[in-house]
Amino acid sequence: MTAESQMDVADEAPEKKLKYPKSVFFIISNEFCERFSYYGMRGVLPLYLKNSLKYNENSSTIIYHVFVMLCYFTPVFGGIMADAWIGKYKTILYVSLLYAAGNIVLSVGSVEGLTLPHKELSLLGLFMIAVGTGGIKPCVSSFGGDQFVIPQQERELQRFFSVFYFSINAGSVISSFLTPMLRQYHCLGSDTDCYPLAFGLPAALMVAAVIFFVLGSPMYKNIKPQGNIVLDVGGCVGHAVVRKIKSKEKKNNWLDYADDKYDSKLIADIKVLMSLIVLFSPTIVFWALYEQQGDKWTFQASRMNGDLGWYTIIPDQMQTLNAVLVLVFIPLFEYIVYPILAKMRLVRTSLQKLIWGGFLAAIAFVVSGILELKIKENEPLLPSSGQSELLLYNTFNCPAKVDGIGNTININPLGFTDINGIPAKSTNITITSECAGSWSGNIELQDEEVSSYLILKETNITTFLLNQKGSSEMLKSDSTSPKLKILYSGSNQLSILMKNTDNIMNIVVESGKHQSKMNDMPLSGKYSITVNGKQIEDVYLSQGGVYILMLEDGANAMVSQLLIIVQPNSINMLWQIPQYIIITAAEIMFSITGIEFSYSESPESMRSVISSLWLLTDSFGNIIVLVIAGFKMANEAIEMFIYAVLMAVTMLVFIYLARRYTISKKKALELEEDSIVLEEQTKI
Repeated sequence: MTAESQMDVADEAPEKKLKYPKSVFFIISNEFCERFSYYGMRGVLPLYLKNSLKYNENSSTIIYHVFVMLCYFTPVFGGIMADAWIGKYKTILYVSLLYAAGNIVLSVGSVEGLTLPHKELSLLGLFMIAVGTGGIKPCVSSFGGDQFVIPQQERELQRFFSVFYFSINAGSVISSFLTPMLRQYHCLGSDTDCYPLAFGLPAALMVAAVIFFVLGSPMYKNIKPQGNIVLDVGGCVGHAVVRKIKSKEKKNNWLDYADDKYDSKLIADIKVLMSLIVLFSPTIVFWALYEQQGDKWTFQASRMNGDLGWYTIIPDQMQTLNAVLVLVFIPLFEYIVYPILAKMRLVRTSLQKLIWGGFLAAIAFVVSGILELKIKENEPLLPSSGQSELLLYNTFNCPAKVDGIGNTININPLGFTDINGIPAKSTNITITSECAGSWSGNIELQDEEVSSYLILKETNITTFLLNQKGSSEMLKSDSTSPKLKILYSGSNQLSILMKNTDNIMNIVVESGKHQSKMNDMPLSGKYSITVNGKQIEDVYLSQGGVYILMLEDGANAMVSQLLIIVQPNSINMLWQIPQYIIITAAEIMFSITGIEFSYSESPESMRSVISSLWLLTDSFGNIIVLVIAGFKMANEAIEMFIYAVLMAVTMLVFIYLARRYTISKKKALELEEDSIVLEEQTKI
């Protein structure tokens, strides 16, 4: 669950009593489809940027957070357009059409078989979606509220917001679980993931959202635009700043310089608003941490193992946990956790909830960082500067030994050896085989690279260079998929058909090439193999593993041997559950409480401004992520610890601000009481 879903719940403006307005069915259906579309698309977006568009992880993070930032920045303009110009109905309709078009553009841009500028189309689609989802954020819930008449239908209105809130989370839960599954299929020219299908379903749901909204048009109650308080606040603040710079007159508060043009009540309300803005500035850092569930934690899951035996979790499905836990935690905290903490005198006020929520977010990132350190232990170490790595594959059915690189190295039949940390230079080696003779010669080893050679027999024993710059082949897949390469000692062309329960992949070894390309396999699991129409032994490929399948022409049939070059992912994705539990608890205590507190503390006239500013804090939080991502830290664990420290320090500042806010509020109440007493005495 994100900021807008919580804001939708809190921004409950009561209304009338008569027949229950049937129009809200179309609004709730619209919201369900729109949230399904948004979270479904957003769930697979980080892996699409990295795996399909081939951005590196850091660039993918930057693009992802620019997108999210725009999603939470544009609501300000959507609110102004609805309140001051064309009304909520037209704003929702026009912007939703742009939103649906953006989904279609993104889906088309993800089709690999088309000769289109995929990156440019995808980024254009994302921009259109960001403007679309942001533009309707402040409008849909309030438009639903407009359908009721208050106070007659106040109870019905509260029920509407509960159902509206449920539709948001239902759309999120279903789409964040289902869409990653669609990504796994092969389609439309893609060798691995089917992003056109993964983006196509959200696009279809967004079109359905527009259709539902339009179908309800004859029933809607449309309230004409009455001006936007955000514009009034901006105008008052701007005027006060200009007059303060120009004027030599001294005033108690800089906002008082606007008293020549704006009424005293507006100025007083803005003063309260400003104190809340200062108090809630730490919220920005919270969103910087929270929003990384969508990319950093998904990338982390892609380096883990999702195999449960009876089901295999996909990395981008882990985000479903947050939406599910939110639905469970809201009543749990309300009826059990908060009462217990209140009795223990740990959490008794809204500000205390906010403080604990912030520290929980920091703890979640400490847990995430520790998990990342454990994952790093399982990743391959590539050669450092001045060094190289050598892979030698023995294609014979007898052992081979290698001399010339330190001690004699023995290689098993149809086996390999991996020699790391050797000087990057031309090196003379001797290879001896019991069944093929011997060979001596130089092999070239590149600096910070992995070189691989095939030991085979043509006329005599020899080596065949497979790859002199093969570091990329030693890296795990950007998804959890296993990687597989075929090596063949013969000179014929091979067509290898790899088949599991859901997918078929055809791998070709061209005549005389002795190797296929390194393939990202669609899924982990058991594969049956057919070579040139003849069945050979099945293989099992695990998540994150890098494999070589050695093929050798035997006397009667093809001989095969599966080699593990890089060990598969060993840490299960379920180890992410603790950090998801902690960040969701933080969200309940920090985010939802923040919404309620700011709504209750702000003047009634300022509540729509608070709504806009709350969404902006999420946008600014993503800017923090962009700044830190700009440093391109090589170690993700260190980056997570930095976020944890930043959040903890921010909460210490928040404690100081909260104490000042409580004191100033107490003084304000005392002054108000004194003025009332003075007024009564004057009357006497």
